[in-house]
Amino acid sequence: MHSQVDDRLLRIAWGLERAPTRGPRARFTVQDVAAAASGIADTGGIASVSLARVAAELGLTTTALYRYVDSKDSLLELMTDSAVGPAPELDADDWRTGVRTWVRELHARYRRHPWLAEVQVAGLPRFPNRLGWIEALLVELDRSDLVDPMHVALLLESLARAFSAIVPGEGAEASAPAPWLAGAVAERFPRLARELDRDWTDVEPELSRAVDTVLRGAERTGDEA
Repeated sequence: MHSQVDDRLLRIAWGLERAPTRGPRARFTVQDVAAAASGIADTGGIASVSLARVAAELGLTTTALYRYVDSKDSLLELMTDSAVGPAPELDADDWRTGVRTWVRELHARYRRHPWLAEVQVAGLPRFPNRLGWIEALLVELDRSDLVDPMHVALLLESLARAFSAIVPGEGAEASAPAPWLAGAVAERFPRLARELDRDWTDVEPELSRAVDTVLRGAERTGDEA
């Protein structure tokens, strides 16, 4: 997800432009539009979001919605930024604790809005909330001796996203694979089969261990440099 986004929408999101004062007063704000789209996605997934659906949710025509967003691409970036929300305040004494808190908080946002993991991301974000998250993490990583904080930041963001996608959701039992599949996997992919018996009910400890693995590897790389 990274295409042309209305410059005016970006400027409004950054607080650099206000809604026009001429003409009919707008009934909603772009934040209202983002909230409506996010609510639709929370219920039906990202595929259920369309300009027409969001317009109907707000009691507008699709044409009227163009006053707020110019395309579905703009809507997706806007609602993603809104759902992620502002970055947390990290005031930990130790940078590792700050990093772990950051990952845990971002993972919680993905859990709250599962559709976020479905959004295809390409390139750096352009809206302020998502950039604010990266900034907060880089500030923590700069307190370390790591050689490439941005590289580590991208790895940690990917972990938060990936682990949110493997958490069983409602109806997981109904979508369980056929009984014969476990045997087939064990026969063809025996190494992987040994991992499939792990209990992923509580993903937080697994995510914490993954974060520690990344940090240990990054620190060793820094020592070698």
